[in-house]
Amino acid sequence: MVKKFKIVGIALITLGIILILGAISIKFFVSHKQHDMLVRYEDKIKNYREHRSNSNLKNSTSNDDIEGVGILIIPKINLKVVIGEGADLKTLKYAVGHFKDTALPGQKGNFCVAGHRSYVFGEYFNRLNEINIGDEITVKTVKGDFKYKVYKTEVVLPSQVQVLNPSSDATMTLITCTPIRVATHRLIVKARLEN
Repeated sequence: MVKKFKIVGIALITLGIILILGAISIKFFVSHKQHDMLVRYEDKIKNYREHRSNSNLKNSTSNDDIEGVGILIIPKINLKVVIGEGADLKTLKYAVGHFKDTALPGQKGNFCVAGHRSYVFGEYFNRLNEINIGDEITVKTVKGDFKYKVYKTEVVLPSQVQVLNPSSDATMTLITCTPIRVATHRLIVKARLEN
């Protein structure tokens, strides 16, 4: 009987170690992929600004990569992340995602970006609740750097999709689930283009 408990104990400890190592491996892989995406997009910006022509841009993406539309920088929460095109599961696993039918960075309209709050995949918006009115958000793109200033934060129900509606001026909407792990509501951060 004691031997049986010992075997079960060893099996449970082994399973726990495997789960912990698996989570660490996933976190490392996601972090590595996001770093590679940042480097590639920053190279794309540099290349574009040097040549001022899309025809001179190096194609640095494969079929497996996420197309970037910019780099989101929020100094207040020490965030620098590539904004992928689309808010699908693959994109949000490795980046934050731009809703395809909304404005692009710097354009008139509502530029909407979604991101996860979790502990393994896509933890980019984990600290979004720390953002306050007046905080600055920058989006770097091949066409320039766009500075936004936060003017509103709110919590809404998932059904309140009007936060994605177009706006008459250049605005940004950041969206994530809240509270972390429960995800019954959506945390919304609204910002207005400054430059």
